[in-house]
Amino acid sequence: MERLPSIGGRRHDAAHLNIKSILFFNDFTGHQIVMRKFKYALMALAATVLLVSTAQAFFWGDDDDAEDIIELGWEDLIPEGFTPAASPLETMTQEEVNKLFDGSAESNLELSEIEEMMSFAPTVSDLDGKQVKLPAYVVPLDYDGQTNLTEFLLVPYYGACIHTPPPPANQVVHANAKQAVVVEDTYRPVWAIGTMSTETIQSNLAEAGYQLQIERLEPYEVD
Repeated sequence: MERLPSIGGRRHDAAHLNIKSILFFNDFTGHQIVMRKFKYALMALAATVLLVSTAQAFFWGDDDDAEDIIELGWEDLIPEGFTPAASPLETMTQEEVNKLFDGSAESNLELSEIEEMMSFAPTVSDLDGKQVKLPAYVVPLDYDGQTNLTEFLLVPYYGACIHTPPPPANQVVHANAKQAVVVEDTYRPVWAIGTMSTETIQSNLAEAGYQLQIERLEPYEVD
């Protein structure tokens, strides 16, 4: 006997055979019975198509969604052609630096102007609303030993915002997850996948120029 085809093919053949049998017995059963069996056969065929489509979605996922995800590097979060301002501190003498931090009203005003200039970090508006995939280190906003997180920061290198000053705002992403994600080891980078928005958010650790609505985290692996 010939081997049976795949589940989908076999179910389709079965429905086809049912229709053929209906036609064969048409002279004996009458028109109404034929139509009733024909209806049942079509219903079986429709159910098979739905079953096969569901199975494909379960096992292979939605290829269109995968194709829509944009893989980013941190340099992609900086507008093309933008050059961060050079720090005035690099050209100051030690005497000028000491005066800048002497606590006077004049020095505080100058210092705030420098900080504002240095903190200017524009974002890439084209990324707003895009599905993205970004490699990053996770920085919990509350260090209480928890591993199930719904809100945290994503940064380009380990220790940012904790052991070192925060990067510019366009190099910090504020992440939110509707369902808690498990992050057991912040020493290891992850792929953060979700929907990006160009929204500035201030937290207790840093100002973030982007927000990412997390769909999932995956281990970061380099091919």
